[in-house]
Amino acid sequence: MKLNKLTITERYVNLIGLNAKKKYYVDQVWDVIQNAYAPIGGIRTNGFQSKEAMLELPFWKLAVQDGRVVAVVIYKDKNGRKSVAMATDGSDIGKKRIVDIVKNDLSRAYGEKSKGALGILLKNVPEDVIKEFLLTPDQAAKLSSGEEIIPLDQVPSVDLPDDAKVTLQKYPYLKDYGYLKDFGGKLLFKVMLGSPNQKIN
Repeated sequence: MKLNKLTITERYVNLIGLNAKKKYYVDQVWDVIQNAYAPIGGIRTNGFQSKEAMLELPFWKLAVQDGRVVAVVIYKDKNGRKSVAMATDGSDIGKKRIVDIVKNDLSRAYGEKSKGALGILLKNVPEDVIKEFLLTPDQAAKLSSGEEIIPLDQVPSVDLPDDAKVTLQKYPYLKDYGYLKDFGGKLLFKVMLGSPNQKIN
């Protein structure tokens, strides 16, 4: 009985384009994302200024448990399926579902990862697998439409953000792939990985 209930109440929901179900879930998705990004000063990505703006983003992937959104990844259509936000409600099932999504996204989407999102991938995907999907700073710059990207080899190690120092100490192979970007006068450590040019279907 318990297994049957799990099968019925736990699912992924893909909402593409102007799908009317986005309005059904928009309040939950907004709250999950805002709460997840609050500790780092909020989400600064274009498209999250309001719920109305978020509705225009082309693809939402939700993990839903008993009618509750427990994990979400949102994508833009920019050189393919680009993930621009990911979050959970903090529950164990939400964390489990986001790991499943981001692992599978390596071959079907791409995006910049930093802090917690990068940590999830590094902890759950073996080095030999993740290396196949890492993009160089040059590749990241081309996919980022002229945004300034600073490769790590141009930055003295002493000037790196603390999270970059910790990550590189644990995963030194990222030194050739990580870079810094300026967000409101603050340099953030990021890595781009995945598979660009995959269509949103």
